[in-house]
Amino acid sequence: MTPVTVPKVGCGADSGAMPKFRDYSLTGPEGKRAIAKGLVSAQWFVPQIDRKTLRRLMQRDDTHALRDTAILFGAIAVTATGSYVAWGAGFGKLATVLFWMYCTLYTSSADSRWHECGHGTAFKTKWMNDVLYELASFMVFRLPDVWRFSHARHHTDTDIVGRDPEADARPLSMYNLALAFFNVQGIRGESAKLWAHACGDVTPAERTYVPKSEHPVAVRKARIWLAIYAAVVLLSVWWWTPAPAMYVFLPYTLGAWHFVLVGVFQHASLAQDVLDHRLNTRTCYINPISAFIYWNMHYHVEHHLFPMVPYYNLPELHQVLKPQLPTPYASMWEVYSEMIPALIRQAADPDYFTPRAVPPTLAPPPFEATTTSMTPDKDGWVAACATDEVPAGDLLRFDVGARSFCVYHAEDDGRFYATAGMCTHGAASLADGILLGNLVECPKHNGCFDFKTGEPKRLPVKRRLTTYPVKIETVFGVDQVCVQIGKGGRPIAYDE
Repeated sequence: MTPVTVPKVGCGADSGAMPKFRDYSLTGPEGKRAIAKGLVSAQWFVPQIDRKTLRRLMQRDDTHALRDTAILFGAIAVTATGSYVAWGAGFGKLATVLFWMYCTLYTSSADSRWHECGHGTAFKTKWMNDVLYELASFMVFRLPDVWRFSHARHHTDTDIVGRDPEADARPLSMYNLALAFFNVQGIRGESAKLWAHACGDVTPAERTYVPKSEHPVAVRKARIWLAIYAAVVLLSVWWWTPAPAMYVFLPYTLGAWHFVLVGVFQHASLAQDVLDHRLNTRTCYINPISAFIYWNMHYHVEHHLFPMVPYYNLPELHQVLKPQLPTPYASMWEVYSEMIPALIRQAADPDYFTPRAVPPTLAPPPFEATTTSMTPDKDGWVAACATDEVPAGDLLRFDVGARSFCVYHAEDDGRFYATAGMCTHGAASLADGILLGNLVECPKHNGCFDFKTGEPKRLPVKRRLTTYPVKIETVFGVDQVCVQIGKGGRPIAYDE
């Protein structure tokens, strides 16, 4: 494999001078610089993968997540009950170990469940994703409505300084890294946001990625959470025991160590302001217990490349993409042996990053879209494709000049439909997505549209998708799907 040279960004530290670090805030100058550099909602590297294979790996079911959720909450119940009983029976050491296990399962496992259900990929059934997402958000202490949009921006502009709310700000000192294992910074930051939201305010940074229509939802949810926390405290006082408060609040700090252990190396010390997830994201092999707690998110490069693939299909996706990706780390020890010295070096040299070697780019396969240079007729109609090119339950992209469109073949009524080809939330081609009934799911953020009406059906998308009239005409004995796209183009108006 040959190393890829990545341009360095930011200001270097001259000999004898204090290093100058970048402004990672979302309201500072770095965001505008990222836009000027063409790094915002940009076209990222996409590996070559057989379309049928990818569609198969994108398929979800309820079985895997229901099984794993039952195991998890069973283990949480056993360790919580065991620690309480052991403490009452005078087995202090056993109670401590069981309570530590409870905290780890409660908060660290909730981190990955929050993540996967936020993407809407853990379960096939939407309400199951929504319920576990809300519950896991509470268990890991992340306000659900704000973090849904934060993570969508993270996938849009991964580690783009001034744009990514979840970017690893540099320098990361060893002191702060140690505090992170107890979630000190997370608790402080989230507590401040919780109180601000409960008071009816949304922070300036959050306003850059949370739609205004969602602000009242965030305020209402924060007040509900505060009411729950108050009830827990009152219950402890009423029963004259710290147990309710201990089992709700202590996991936020004592149980965070595992999600920090496996989460911090996702992007830390790697290149920033690059449009290739192979350069700013890591995949690392971990033990089966950690993989269960982390729900296979250690295949993190693969997840960022194709976030629509559910966690239980990531190991297979990893094998399919392996020839096109950097060599995965063999263990967490290998990662930390590389990452810790790099983080220490970045404290003095903010330009430094850990380089990753990537294989040569494979030749792209034949373009699957129907690309045409035809101009619409006087009424704006253009022949997009033959009817037999789009099986029921599938979609096909077609381009007219610089404009992109999608044709859909609905399974329920057998009719054909057409929409604009790009997601309204960001620059992602819907043709790379998947159909879920009458919904098309964006491959970048997992937002959904009803392709028949264009209405947004799942966050983070908020803006309606343009739809176009469709008719079937027989031309030289072939049934053609014709779409009325109009006589001229218009720019896509994105949410962001």
